[in-house]
Amino acid sequence: MSGLPFPEQIAGWPWAEAAVILCAAAWGGILGSFINVVVHRVPRGESVVAAGSRCPACGTPIRPSDNIPVIGWLRLRGRCRCCGIAISPQYPLVEAGCGLAVAALAASELAGGGRWLPGFSDSFPTGIDRLLRGDWRLLLAFAFHAAAVLMVISWCLLDRSGWPVGGGDLLIPLAVAVSLAAAVPEVGPPAALARPLTPTDLGTHGGSLLAAVAGTALGWIWGRCFSATGIRLGLPLLGSVLGWQAVTVLAIVTAVAVWTGPALRVKPRSMQLVLPAAATLWICFWTAWLAIPGPLTTWLPGG
Repeated sequence: MSGLPFPEQIAGWPWAEAAVILCAAAWGGILGSFINVVVHRVPRGESVVAAGSRCPACGTPIRPSDNIPVIGWLRLRGRCRCCGIAISPQYPLVEAGCGLAVAALAASELAGGGRWLPGFSDSFPTGIDRLLRGDWRLLLAFAFHAAAVLMVISWCLLDRSGWPVGGGDLLIPLAVAVSLAAAVPEVGPPAALARPLTPTDLGTHGGSLLAAVAGTALGWIWGRCFSATGIRLGLPLLGSVLGWQAVTVLAIVTAVAVWTGPALRVKPRSMQLVLPAAATLWICFWTAWLAIPGPLTTWLPGG
C-alpha cells in the first residue's frame, strides 16, 4: 500500500469511514447547540452572536468544558454548576438528534460515496474514495442536505416554543435550493417527469430545475394541510431539495404522526419533528425508496 497515492492509502484504512462519520456527528452536535441558542434567544429578542453561552437563570458564563454538546450536560448532571438550577433535557436531545442526523447523512453520502443518491448512484468510484479524490459535488450534496434538514429542525423547534416563524424565512433557503438544483443537477432532485414525458430540449439542468419547482409547488400544497409552521415551511423546502416523490411521502408520514400524537400523549407541535427525521431517512436510502414498487414509484410520472 505504501506505493499508492496518499488519498488511496487513507481509503484503505479500516477506520477512515468511521472517522468521517464521527467528525460529521461532532459538527452536527455543535450545530445543534447553536440551534438551541437560536430557539432560546430569538423569542426573547436577544442576539445569537453577541454574547457567549450563559445560564439563563443566574447569567453565569458556561465554561467551554461544560459547553461540549451532550457531554457537557451529562457532566453537569443536568444542572447549572453555579446556581444548581435544572437545565432542560431538550438541550442534549436536540444536540444528539442533530448529531445523529448529520452522521447518518455522512455515512450514506460521504462514506458511502453517494451510492443512494440519484445523481451519483451509477458513478464510480464508490465509498470514501470519491470523497478523498476531491469530488466536490458529493461534498456539496452532503452539506446541502444537512443544511436543509437542520433548517427544518430549527423551524420546528421555534414553532414549538411559540415563536411565529414567518413565510419570509423560507424565501432565501428556497431560492438557494432551487438555484443549486439548476446549477448542479447531481445535487438536485430527480426528474419530475418520466423520461418519455420530459421535453428533450430541457437538458439536465432544466430537468433538475423543473423537478425542484414541482417539488416546491407540491410541498406548498401539502403544507396548507397543516397548522404547524415548521411543517408548512419545511415541506416546500424539502420539496425543492428532494422532489415531488419525496415530499408526498414525507407529507403522508408527517400527517400520520401528527394524527396519532394525541393517542401517544405527544403534542402536535412536538410531532412535527417527525418531518426532518423522515427526510433524513429518505436521503440516506433515496434510490432504494424510489425503486419500491407502489403507486408513487410506478404508475405516476417520474417513478
